[in-house]
Amino acid sequence: LMLSCLVFKANCEPDYYCLNDGDTVIACAAAFFAHVFLHTLCLIFVVPLFGQESSGDDANSVTYKSVCERLACSWFTSNPIYCLRSQYIYKHSPPCTFYSPGKEHLMELNEELGFYFDNDAAPEEDFNAKLVDTDALKANFDKLKAKLKKDEPADEQKELEANGYPLDQPFATQP
Repeated sequence: LMLSCLVFKANCEPDYYCLNDGDTVIACAAAFFAHVFLHTLCLIFVVPLFGQESSGDDANSVTYKSVCERLACSWFTSNPIYCLRSQYIYKHSPPCTFYSPGKEHLMELNEELGFYFDNDAAPEEDFNAKLVDTDALKANFDKLKAKLKKDEPADEQKELEANGYPLDQPFATQP
């Protein structure tokens, strides 16, 4: 369409061609169809060169049941009208359970209707539990402190001996 507009606007401009009315319509239509043709060729031959190869398309081996066993949300479980009809009109037992994120454990299994998702409730969070085990942290800190104090004099003695101070004599002076 843009190329057709360009041909129309360029008609009879200074230093360009000047077509009569019938030829202008034909030139605009030819420009439009030439553009559509070139655009289609680019889509068919050029764009696929930049695409990624699919790795292992297993669409033929995946069944509806295997997908529904993994995913709670389907067209049926996310459609409130279907769930209401299942319960009140068709009186299914158990009826279709409406999907609500985070409440997947409430969904009921009904293989006759094609609802294969079954999940246990997540463990409840204990809000009274300590976030950090402070007793174990203090015990480990005390062990580390005792170890550092125990190792500290030996390190100082080695350093003094390395500097030439004899440690076996009291009030030793530097030789």
